[in-house]
Amino acid sequence: MEAKIVLDISSIVWDENDFSQNQSFYYCLASEFIIFIQAFENCKNLKFVARNELLNNIRGQFPYSIPDSAQLFTFKKRALQFLSNNRTVTYAADNNSTINSIPDICHNYFRVPLKIEVKYLLSEIHNTENYIFCTFRSRWQNNTNLKTINTTTKEHNTIIHGSGNQTIQDFYNNTFRNIFEHNPKHDKSKGKRLENGVMVSPLSCFDGNDLTVPQNLLDNAVKNGNEYYNYDDVNQIFVCFKCHLDNKYHGYDEDLNSVPQKIREEFHK
Repeated sequence: MEAKIVLDISSIVWDENDFSQNQSFYYCLASEFIIFIQAFENCKNLKFVARNELLNNIRGQFPYSIPDSAQLFTFKKRALQFLSNNRTVTYAADNNSTINSIPDICHNYFRVPLKIEVKYLLSEIHNTENYIFCTFRSRWQNNTNLKTINTTTKEHNTIIHGSGNQTIQDFYNNTFRNIFEHNPKHDKSKGKRLENGVMVSPLSCFDGNDLTVPQNLLDNAVKNGNEYYNYDDVNQIFVCFKCHLDNKYHGYDEDLNSVPQKIREEFHK
């Protein structure tokens, strides 16, 4: 199941005057941000909500000039790589200046073009359900969710990354992750057969006990319509996963000629 995150911009765009006075604070933030990136990378179906204009303004005010200690060099490298990932979701430039947030995530030290983009982002957060706001213990000093305020107040799921805290990966796995549940009609032992006039295929990667392999294939599968596909290298066959309830999926071997061309190209088959 796909989930979408919004990032606390102040985690990447730093107040460089504040940095010079509170360097230990920013070293903590850098470590927390690496935790976030690792969690994001482990959730293939997570999307990052950001317009290209927002990304360009973040890059324009990115703290390039901070000292290049090993830890901060790693932060800068990984953060810029994250901003270039291909898992972004865009939105319209709907700047409703009356929408604000608690806490305020549009900081005074942001340059004007970036403030405008953050206002667009706030409008999108306020008007769209089920976005997850990702921030960091070093930036977020309480355990409250982000709130956006216009004529109404809305509260948004907020993940606060830090030592010992829940990560976006934990939240995703508990809330959005697609879960493999085997359907006995696809037992490996039953083989491929005609059943009630319909051809039924086994799931070769599942031995009837260990769910690890099919769950891993599902976690890393590619979506096509309402189905997910992955290639089982061990058995040298595609696996198709279909939803049978909420976020529960069963799987079966799929003949190459029945796999969508787009999926075959994705796996170079």
